[in-house]
Amino acid sequence: MSKGFLWFCQNNDKTDYVELSISLAKSIKKYNTHNKVCVITDTKTKINSPLIDEVKVLTTDESENDDIKWGNEFQAFSMSPFTHTIKLAADMLWTSNTDWWWYHLWQHDMIFSVDCYNYKDQLVKDITYRPHHDRNRLPNIYSDLTYFRRSATTIRFGKICEALTKNWKSVCETILINCHDKFPSTDIVYALAYRLMDPTNKELIDFPWFKMIHNKKAINGLTHVSDQNAYLLPTCADDKIFLGGYAISRPWHYVDKNTIKEIDARIF
Repeated sequence: MSKGFLWFCQNNDKTDYVELSISLAKSIKKYNTHNKVCVITDTKTKINSPLIDEVKVLTTDESENDDIKWGNEFQAFSMSPFTHTIKLAADMLWTSNTDWWWYHLWQHDMIFSVDCYNYKDQLVKDITYRPHHDRNRLPNIYSDLTYFRRSATTIRFGKICEALTKNWKSVCETILINCHDKFPSTDIVYALAYRLMDPTNKELIDFPWFKMIHNKKAINGLTHVSDQNAYLLPTCADDKIFLGGYAISRPWHYVDKNTIKEIDARIF
Protein backbone atom coordinates (compact mmCIF):
# COMPACT_ATOMS: atom_id res chain seq x y z
CA MET A 1 0.00 0.00 0.00
CA SER A 2 1.43 3.38 -1.02
CA LYS A 3 0.20 6.74 0.21
CA GLY A 4 1.18 10.28 -0.60
CA PHE A 5 0.32 13.87 -1.43
CA LEU A 6 -0.31 15.13 -4.95
CA TRP A 7 -0.97 18.47 -6.62
CA PHE A 8 -0.65 20.26 -9.95
CA CYS A 9 2.14 22.71 -10.71
CA GLN A 10 1.83 24.73 -13.91
CA ASN A 11 3.61 28.08 -14.07
CA ASN A 12 2.05 31.12 -15.67
CA ASP A 13 3.18 34.69 -16.31
CA LYS A 14 2.21 35.81 -12.82
CA THR A 15 3.12 32.97 -10.46
CA ASP A 16 6.07 30.63 -9.95
CA TYR A 17 4.20 27.53 -8.81
CA VAL A 18 7.46 25.57 -8.61
CA GLU A 19 8.60 27.77 -5.75
CA LEU A 20 5.24 27.37 -4.00
CA SER A 21 5.32 23.60 -4.55
CA ILE A 22 8.75 23.30 -2.95
CA SER A 23 7.55 25.27 0.08
CA LEU A 24 4.51 22.99 0.43
CA ALA A 25 6.59 19.82 0.07
CA LYS A 26 9.05 21.12 2.66
CA SER A 27 6.24 21.77 5.15
CA ILE A 28 4.75 18.29 4.61
CA LYS A 29 8.09 16.57 5.13
CA LYS A 30 8.80 18.71 8.18
CA TYR A 31 5.81 17.36 10.09
CA ASN A 32 4.96 13.95 8.62
CA THR A 33 6.65 10.56 8.55
CA HIS A 34 4.42 9.45 5.67
CA ASN A 35 5.33 12.29 3.35
CA LYS A 36 5.73 11.07 -0.23
CA VAL A 37 5.05 13.90 -2.68
CA CYS A 38 4.09 13.77 -6.35
CA VAL A 39 3.68 16.86 -8.52
CA ILE A 40 1.95 16.84 -11.90
CA THR A 41 3.21 19.44 -14.33
CA ASP A 42 3.48 20.32 -18.02
CA THR A 43 6.42 20.20 -20.43
CA LYS A 44 7.14 23.92 -19.97
CA THR A 45 7.42 23.83 -16.17
CA LYS A 46 10.68 22.40 -14.84
CA ILE A 47 10.91 21.03 -11.30
CA ASN A 48 14.12 19.79 -9.75
CA SER A 49 14.02 19.46 -5.98
CA PRO A 50 14.93 16.62 -3.59
CA LEU A 51 11.75 17.49 -1.69
CA ILE A 52 9.61 16.31 -4.62
CA ASP A 53 9.67 12.50 -4.76
CA GLU A 54 8.03 12.12 -8.15
CA VAL A 55 7.24 14.44 -11.04
CA LYS A 56 4.67 13.41 -13.62
CA VAL A 57 4.40 15.28 -16.90
CA LEU A 58 1.04 15.69 -18.62
CA THR A 59 0.84 13.97 -21.99
CA THR A 60 -2.18 16.09 -22.85
CA ASP A 61 -2.43 19.59 -21.39
CA GLU A 62 -6.11 20.53 -21.42
CA SER A 63 -5.35 24.04 -20.11
CA GLU A 64 -2.35 24.84 -22.32
CA ASN A 65 -3.99 27.98 -23.71
CA ASP A 66 -5.91 28.92 -20.57
CA ASP A 67 -4.93 31.76 -18.24
CA ILE A 68 -6.21 29.76 -15.27
CA LYS A 69 -4.90 26.19 -15.24
CA TRP A 70 -7.92 24.23 -14.01
CA GLY A 71 -8.43 22.06 -17.07
CA ASN A 72 -6.23 19.16 -15.94
CA GLU A 73 -7.46 18.64 -12.38
CA PHE A 74 -9.59 15.64 -13.36
CA GLN A 75 -6.39 13.80 -14.30
CA ALA A 76 -5.37 13.51 -10.66
CA PHE A 77 -7.51 10.38 -10.34
CA SER A 78 -5.77 8.55 -13.17
CA MET A 79 -2.23 9.91 -12.79
CA SER A 80 -1.62 9.51 -9.06
CA PRO A 81 1.17 6.97 -8.42
CA PHE A 82 -0.22 6.22 -4.97
CA THR A 83 -2.82 3.71 -3.81
CA HIS A 84 -4.04 6.34 -1.36
CA THR A 85 -3.79 10.00 -2.33
CA ILE A 86 -4.41 13.34 -0.65
CA LYS A 87 -4.81 15.96 -3.38
CA LEU A 88 -3.84 19.52 -2.54
CA ALA A 89 -3.15 22.87 -4.21
CA ALA A 90 0.34 24.32 -4.62
CA ASP A 91 -0.51 27.45 -2.62
CA MET A 92 -0.89 25.63 0.69
CA LEU A 93 1.25 24.90 3.75
CA TRP A 94 1.22 22.06 6.27
CA THR A 95 1.35 23.14 9.91
CA SER A 96 1.16 19.94 12.01
CA ASN A 97 1.54 16.16 11.93
CA THR A 98 -1.29 14.37 10.11
CA ASP A 99 0.15 10.85 9.83
CA TRP A 100 -2.82 9.57 11.82
CA TRP A 101 -5.23 10.69 9.08
CA TRP A 102 -4.37 7.70 6.91
CA TYR A 103 -5.76 5.19 9.44
CA HIS A 104 -9.21 6.74 8.95
CA LEU A 105 -9.03 7.78 5.31
CA TRP A 106 -8.03 4.43 3.81
CA GLN A 107 -11.36 2.88 4.85
CA HIS A 108 -13.25 5.01 2.30
CA ASP A 109 -13.13 5.59 -1.45
CA MET A 110 -13.31 9.38 -1.37
CA ILE A 111 -13.36 12.08 1.28
CA PHE A 112 -13.56 15.82 0.73
CA SER A 113 -13.02 18.84 2.90
CA VAL A 114 -16.67 19.77 3.43
CA ASP A 115 -16.80 23.37 4.67
CA CYS A 116 -13.60 24.94 6.00
CA TYR A 117 -12.15 26.94 8.88
CA ASN A 118 -11.17 30.59 9.17
CA TYR A 119 -8.01 31.92 10.78
CA LYS A 120 -9.71 31.91 14.21
CA ASP A 121 -10.30 28.15 13.83
CA GLN A 122 -14.04 28.71 13.47
CA LEU A 123 -15.99 26.40 11.17
CA VAL A 124 -17.44 28.27 8.18
CA LYS A 125 -20.49 26.76 6.49
CA ASP A 126 -21.73 29.94 4.84
CA ILE A 127 -21.57 29.71 1.04
CA THR A 128 -23.01 33.06 0.02
CA TYR A 129 -19.56 33.90 -1.38
CA ARG A 130 -19.89 30.80 -3.61
CA PRO A 131 -22.98 31.82 -5.62
CA HIS A 132 -22.79 28.93 -8.07
CA HIS A 133 -22.82 26.40 -5.22
CA ASP A 134 -25.78 28.15 -3.62
CA ARG A 135 -27.88 28.51 -6.78
CA ASN A 136 -27.20 24.97 -7.96
CA ARG A 137 -27.50 23.29 -4.55
CA LEU A 138 -23.99 21.87 -4.77
CA PRO A 139 -22.27 20.31 -1.74
CA ASN A 140 -19.82 22.70 -0.11
CA ILE A 141 -16.76 20.74 -1.25
CA TYR A 142 -13.26 22.18 -1.32
CA SER A 143 -11.33 20.33 -4.01
CA ASP A 144 -7.94 21.44 -2.71
CA LEU A 145 -8.17 18.97 0.15
CA THR A 146 -9.45 15.71 -1.30
CA TYR A 147 -8.62 12.12 -0.41
CA PHE A 148 -9.15 9.21 -2.79
CA ARG A 149 -8.00 5.62 -3.11
CA ARG A 150 -7.81 3.47 -6.21
CA SER A 151 -11.33 2.15 -6.67
CA ALA A 152 -14.20 1.87 -9.13
CA THR A 153 -15.83 4.85 -7.40
CA THR A 154 -12.78 7.03 -7.93
CA ILE A 155 -12.48 6.02 -11.60
CA ARG A 156 -16.15 6.87 -12.15
CA PHE A 157 -15.78 10.21 -10.37
CA GLY A 158 -12.72 11.09 -12.44
CA LYS A 159 -14.50 10.28 -15.70
CA ILE A 160 -17.47 12.47 -14.72
CA CYS A 161 -15.07 15.32 -13.88
CA GLU A 162 -13.36 14.83 -17.24
CA ALA A 163 -16.67 15.01 -19.12
CA LEU A 164 -17.71 18.16 -17.23
CA THR A 165 -14.34 19.81 -17.82
CA LYS A 166 -14.08 19.03 -21.53
CA ASN A 167 -17.67 20.12 -22.15
CA TRP A 168 -17.59 23.13 -19.85
CA LYS A 169 -19.40 25.54 -22.18
CA SER A 170 -22.26 23.10 -22.60
CA VAL A 171 -22.33 22.40 -18.84
CA CYS A 172 -22.73 26.12 -18.12
CA GLU A 173 -25.50 26.43 -20.70
CA THR A 174 -27.52 23.30 -19.94
CA ILE A 175 -26.76 22.10 -16.40
CA LEU A 176 -25.61 24.94 -14.17
CA ILE A 177 -27.88 27.86 -13.36
CA ASN A 178 -26.51 31.31 -14.18
CA CYS A 179 -22.89 30.22 -14.43
CA HIS A 180 -20.86 32.06 -17.05
CA ASP A 181 -17.36 31.18 -15.87
CA LYS A 182 -14.90 30.97 -18.75
CA PHE A 183 -12.81 28.24 -17.16
CA PRO A 184 -13.96 25.09 -15.32
CA SER A 185 -13.44 25.84 -11.62
CA THR A 186 -12.31 22.64 -9.93
CA ASP A 187 -14.48 23.31 -6.88
CA ILE A 188 -17.58 23.49 -9.10
CA VAL A 189 -16.56 20.50 -11.23
CA TYR A 190 -15.94 18.29 -8.19
CA ALA A 191 -19.12 19.42 -6.45
CA LEU A 192 -21.27 18.89 -9.55
CA ALA A 193 -19.68 15.50 -10.23
CA TYR A 194 -20.40 14.44 -6.68
CA ARG A 195 -24.00 15.63 -6.89
CA LEU A 196 -24.48 13.57 -10.05
CA MET A 197 -23.15 10.51 -8.22
CA ASP A 198 -24.88 11.11 -4.90
CA PRO A 199 -27.78 13.58 -5.37
CA THR A 200 -28.89 13.53 -1.72
CA ASN A 201 -25.36 13.56 -0.21
CA LYS A 202 -26.23 10.29 1.50
CA GLU A 203 -22.67 8.97 1.20
CA LEU A 204 -20.87 12.28 1.73
CA ILE A 205 -18.39 11.85 4.59
CA ASP A 206 -17.77 14.94 6.69
CA PHE A 207 -14.84 14.42 9.04
CA PRO A 208 -14.43 17.45 11.33
CA TRP A 209 -10.63 17.17 11.19
CA PHE A 210 -10.29 16.73 7.42
CA LYS A 211 -10.65 20.42 6.66
CA MET A 212 -8.35 23.30 5.84
CA ILE A 213 -8.07 26.94 6.79
CA HIS A 214 -9.08 28.88 3.71
CA ASN A 215 -7.57 32.35 3.66
CA LYS A 216 -10.25 34.09 1.62
CA LYS A 217 -11.60 37.40 2.88
CA ALA A 218 -15.22 36.23 2.88
CA ILE A 219 -14.33 33.18 4.99
CA ASN A 220 -12.28 35.24 7.43
CA GLY A 221 -15.03 37.85 7.69
CA LEU A 222 -12.66 40.51 6.38
CA THR A 223 -14.36 41.72 3.22
CA HIS A 224 -14.13 45.24 4.62
CA VAL A 225 -10.32 45.04 4.80
CA SER A 226 -8.40 46.25 1.74
CA ASP A 227 -5.17 44.35 2.48
CA GLN A 228 -5.85 41.11 4.33
CA ASN A 229 -2.20 40.14 4.72
CA ALA A 230 -1.39 43.50 6.27
CA TYR A 231 -4.28 42.98 8.66
CA LEU A 232 -3.53 39.37 9.64
CA LEU A 233 0.27 39.82 9.43
CA PRO A 234 1.17 36.15 8.72
CA THR A 235 4.20 35.38 10.88
CA CYS A 236 6.37 32.37 11.68
CA ALA A 237 7.54 32.28 15.30
CA ASP A 238 8.59 29.41 17.57
CA ASP A 239 8.08 27.01 14.65
CA LYS A 240 4.41 28.00 14.33
CA ILE A 241 2.49 30.15 11.87
CA PHE A 242 0.37 32.93 13.32
CA LEU A 243 -2.54 34.67 11.58
CA GLY A 244 -4.03 37.69 13.29
CA GLY A 245 -2.35 36.53 16.49
CA TYR A 246 -3.81 33.00 16.28
CA ALA A 247 -1.47 30.00 16.00
CA ILE A 248 -2.81 27.69 13.27
CA SER A 249 -2.53 23.91 13.24
CA ARG A 250 -4.57 22.88 10.19
CA PRO A 251 -3.54 22.75 6.53
CA TRP A 252 -3.52 26.36 5.37
CA HIS A 253 -4.63 27.46 1.90
CA TYR A 254 -3.11 30.92 1.92
CA VAL A 255 -4.31 31.85 -1.62
CA ASP A 256 -2.23 35.07 -1.95
CA LYS A 257 0.84 33.90 -3.85
CA ASN A 258 3.13 36.47 -2.17
CA THR A 259 2.39 35.13 1.31
CA ILE A 260 5.44 32.86 1.57
CA LYS A 261 7.82 35.72 0.79
CA GLU A 262 6.09 37.93 3.33
CA ILE A 263 6.38 35.27 6.04
CA ASP A 264 10.03 34.64 5.26
CA ALA A 265 10.69 38.34 5.63
CA ARG A 266 9.41 38.40 9.19
CA ILE A 267 10.49 35.09 10.78
CA PHE A 268 11.34 35.44 14.47
